[in-house]
Order: sequence, then C-alpha cells, then structure tokens
Amino acid sequence: MRRFRLNWGLLINLGLICATLLIFAIAAELLLRMTGIFVPARLGWVGQFQTKRSKNFIVDPQTGWRMRPNHSFVWIYDGRPNIYQSNSQGFRSAGDFDAGDRRYKLAFVGDSFFFGTGVANDETIPAVVGKAAPDRIAWNFGMPGFGVDQIWLSARYQALPLKPDLLVVGLINDDFARSQVPYRRLEGFAKPTFELVNDRLVQRTTEQPPNILLQNLDEHSRLGGMWEHAVRWVGVHFSRGEYWTLNRAIIDALREDCRKAGVPVLFVYIPAKGFRSFQALPAYMRRTGAEYIDLTEQRPVPPPSIYLQHDMHLSVAGHRYVADLIERWLKSHPLTMVHAYPESYNGRGFHAISR
Repeated sequence: MRRFRLNWGLLINLGLICATLLIFAIAAELLLRMTGIFVPARLGWVGQFQTKRSKNFIVDPQTGWRMRPNHSFVWIYDGRPNIYQSNSQGFRSAGDFDAGDRRYKLAFVGDSFFFGTGVANDETIPAVVGKAAPDRIAWNFGMPGFGVDQIWLSARYQALPLKPDLLVVGLINDDFARSQVPYRRLEGFAKPTFELVNDRLVQRTTEQPPNILLQNLDEHSRLGGMWEHAVRWVGVHFSRGEYWTLNRAIIDALREDCRKAGVPVLFVYIPAKGFRSFQALPAYMRRTGAEYIDLTEQRPVPPPSIYLQHDMHLSVAGHRYVADLIERWLKSHPLTMVHAYPESYNGRGFHAISR
C-alpha cells in the first residue's frame, strides 16, 4: 500500500494564492470605502427586522403599507411644503374610489413618482390626467417606496377589484432592486417578497439568518455591493440573472391579472434623476406586445426641469410632462376608450359621453 505524501510545494503555492486574494480583497474594500462608491447590498432576509410604528402610514397585509386613512401631513421637498391627504381607503386622494362611478376610470399603481412626492395632491400625474376630461376619473394607488412586487400586489388586490377601464403602471429603475429586499429601512416596514421556484413566483416566508460572515458581507461590504451592482447591470443591459428574471416574472403576473380582469394596461417608465435607461425593459415590452411609454425614448429629450432641483423626484413640470404623454397615448388608442364606452364610439371618434 502506497503511503500518502504531502506535496508541500503545492500547499505553499495554494496558501500564497489565498493570501494574495485576501490581501487584494481587503485592499479593494478599503479603496471602495475611501472613494465612497458601491454601498453595501443589504438585501437581508425575511424576519431580520420588525415593522416600526409610523405617524403617517399603516401596515397593509397585502402590499406592505399604505397611508393612514383620513389623514393629512406635511413633507418638505426642495424647500417646498406640501400637504399629503388620504381618503378613507388610505390612498392619496380627497375622495374615495368608487367602483360604481360611471365615468371613465383610470387606476394608477406605482411608487413615489405616481404618489407625487414633492408636489401637491392636485399636481400629481394621476390628478392631472383625471382633470383633463370631465367624463374621466383617476385613482392614485401609488405609494412611496414600493417595488415592482408591491406595485403588482397593489394592482391585484386594490386597483383591479374596482374594475377600472385602464390600469397605468409607473416604474422607475429603483423599483426593480426593491423587489429583492424583504424590509424597507427608509420606510421602516416589512414587505412581501418573492422568489422564483421552478419558474413560479413563491412568496418568501421567515428565513434562517445566514452565517455571521455572510451577514457582515451583506451589511457592510462595499466589495459585495460592487458585485450586486454588477449583477444588476447585467440584468438591465442583457436581461440575464435573478435580478431581471424575478422582476420579469412579476410583470408577467401583473399582465396576466389584467388579462383575467379584462382591463387594458399601460406601462410608463420614468427614470429617476440622472436619466438612466433600462434596456431590458423596452426590449421586453416590444417583444411581448405590451403598451409602453419610456421617458428615455422621448425626442426631444425631456428638459432637466422635469425633476426637483435637489431631489430625484419629478417637479410639478415633470408631472405635467408625464401626464401629457399619457394623454397623447389615450388619444392615439381609441380602442381603449371603446372598451369603456362602446355606445359612444362612431367609428371615427367619440360623441358626448354620459354614463
């Protein structure tokens, strides 16, 4: 029987390689911290944090959170105070949403860009679109901090049951990363989170914490943040990886819910300040035949004034700009109106509508 002999030369070489990689990783981590780029990923796990009490928002078991019903508060953005008023259902509106309303009903689901962070109640995209015609009503289901997953759940459980004539879905680039986290630290709320299991969306339940090393890498490592940034970059530009496939499955589920409800859906992509395109998204929309408006594809390019001066959100001019794009889409898609007003369409346009 041959005796096993250690190859000390090979072990020394492996040790040197590991030490070199470790030194390189530490140096890269220190360099990234000095430059302040690539914040830690902080994806976390389900059950890591508990929801905190909020003065202005309450827990919603289906979507995560919504406004406190019949409540108003003031936020100051860009030095401008605005009153945020909710209806009895917990959404930003002076009146309740009534499925029996006989006007043409548009339901808007999205994040703070549709919610209208930084502008008054009557200056939001839904409010401007709703005021554009007397026989029209717009419902604003938008909520600050929502991810693509919560936007889908808002459509499924809140907007579609009220039988709108059109669902308008607002998306920004940050919404896609939010689908990966089970807790929103800024808002202080736990949220529903999903994973793909055999190409099927399954809601994540309470999870065992990862080991201490992985926890620290997720919570504090900028090198880990750089890796997550690279993964998302691949998803945005090449439609690859869990970051993209998870969100694509969620959008598929949202569209399927609309199909079952018989409600047309229009997607609107609004880049956060910086005007970053999301190449995978328009490619998906065109491939699947979805109705879609993308601000990064508008010509001429929208002016910088559509954003608040010192914030990522849309200004009053920005809300009017997006509302005008939606209005133009409505006028160029008369069959969407036929869905709601078949008796008022004469083949060329609409005569007086009364419902």
